[in-house]
Amino acid sequence: MKHIYLLRHAKSEWDEPYDSDLERTLSRRGKEQSKALREYLKESRFEFDQCLVSPAERTQKTYTSLRKEILRFPKPELREAIYDADKEDLLFLLHGLSSSVRSVCLVGHNPGLEDLGSSLLFGETDTSRFQKFPTASFLGLSFSGDSWKDITWGSCQLAVFWIPGQIGKE
Repeated sequence: MKHIYLLRHAKSEWDEPYDSDLERTLSRRGKEQSKALREYLKESRFEFDQCLVSPAERTQKTYTSLRKEILRFPKPELREAIYDADKEDLLFLLHGLSSSVRSVCLVGHNPGLEDLGSSLLFGETDTSRFQKFPTASFLGLSFSGDSWKDITWGSCQLAVFWIPGQIGKE
């Protein structure tokens, strides 16, 4: 059994001028989202063998916030291919993982992460089946195969879908 965790970065800052989109950091709301996610993940006991993170400042800050108190999470591996990736790019990245990796976390951006998650769950579609995939969303999927190369559209099952601010809401 393989596990894929998709984490969209927390809310980023838009009010400050940046030379590059890669430099945008977390907003105050994003820091609050990261804290809520950290509390959820501390309680949930999810574990990752590997964590691949976009080089954008906001993705790195989101994951660093989690590792601050969750020492079981591995050091991040920055992957430029995650920034501005579409679902096919992200699937290619998954296919390249070592078979010894049981669980991976991808920390990235929309629409790539949302489209990847939707297609892994529901099969190839032109549009996402998620009604909402906001910043700091955490999606967990499971795959029954032994090799990452065997993952195809529609081959995963939902393990968890957490959205900040939705706990206790129906």
